[in-house]
Amino acid sequence: MIRRLLRWLGVFIVFTGIAVALAVASVETGCQAVGPPPAAGAGRFGVADKDYRLPVTNSVLSYPEWYIVYAYQDFATVLRGGDESAFPYLDSISEYWTSLCAVNRVASAQGSIDLGQKVMLYVIGFSFTAELGLKGAYETTIGALTAWLRGPEKTSEDRLALAVAEEYAAFLDQKPWYEYSFLTQVRRLLNDTPFGHSPVRAGERRFALILEWTAKSGYAWVIARMAELDPAVLKIRSVVRDGGDLVQKSGAGIAVRRELGEGKALIETPRYAAFTKVLTDFAGEDRQVFEIAGNDVIFITALVPEGVSLDLGSARTIFTYHDRSRPRWLRMGLLVDVPALILSIREIQAKGAKLEHVYDY
Repeated sequence: MIRRLLRWLGVFIVFTGIAVALAVASVETGCQAVGPPPAAGAGRFGVADKDYRLPVTNSVLSYPEWYIVYAYQDFATVLRGGDESAFPYLDSISEYWTSLCAVNRVASAQGSIDLGQKVMLYVIGFSFTAELGLKGAYETTIGALTAWLRGPEKTSEDRLALAVAEEYAAFLDQKPWYEYSFLTQVRRLLNDTPFGHSPVRAGERRFALILEWTAKSGYAWVIARMAELDPAVLKIRSVVRDGGDLVQKSGAGIAVRRELGEGKALIETPRYAAFTKVLTDFAGEDRQVFEIAGNDVIFITALVPEGVSLDLGSARTIFTYHDRSRPRWLRMGLLVDVPALILSIREIQAKGAKLEHVYDY
């Protein structure tokens, strides 16, 4: 039995590898910009600090990583109202690669792309494809069968799976996935979760969750060791209108590095979700942002109700597709001029839409 499972696992890995190789070839041949990149227009404020300027391509190319975060959030949404078998595994795999194609076309128009970042996107794409492929194959067969045998009332194991899915989705907003303690969840299942009312479903869930969380824990350990070789930078600097009150915002994680004259200041803020929050606050204050990490264009996503026209004069739409976590809402990817970023955020909010994320470099 074990030998047969290993054989099928080997076949799955081979076919997944072939599928990913074809996807990579498709991105590298069919998702490239036509023509030379435009001349750089940023760096106009005399900031020559070491490590201030970051590659402009990093903004759009950070989206595929965040797409995986959104997929886990969608997964948690599905579990709130149903079971794992209801999640669209193949659609999520497809959207990862189509979104990578879209942003790669933009990045290749902006200039050269760091090889390490491109390899990283392909590695996580392979991991995402393999994980969802295996999980989808299992949950739409064995998992669906045990859920049917269980009936409508979820077991304690099901409820724990939902709680972990929600915690994990929230965790990913600000921290890398490999820092999440999957082994803690295994202990939580074994030590703190009573055996469910449906013996077949409870036993199957325990097997599936322990296998998944243990495998992820091992993979996370490997990725964490690799990440130590190139630790993530957790701060980013921007040129903004001062207004004389920025020094009072240290509680929001904002540090004024120095005044630049003419009412401008160089500030340092957190990255990731916290950076989006800072910019949203700036929009509420109508505080101008002139440049971010030495760049004058940045990628954002907005969540837009169906039927709402979001036509921003300073933004170029890169993609639009439905958001599974919010029925009748769309996710729009927009390339925005940094000097018009605050105005764009205000226009998004005025339309009844939501700024989802600003993708720093």
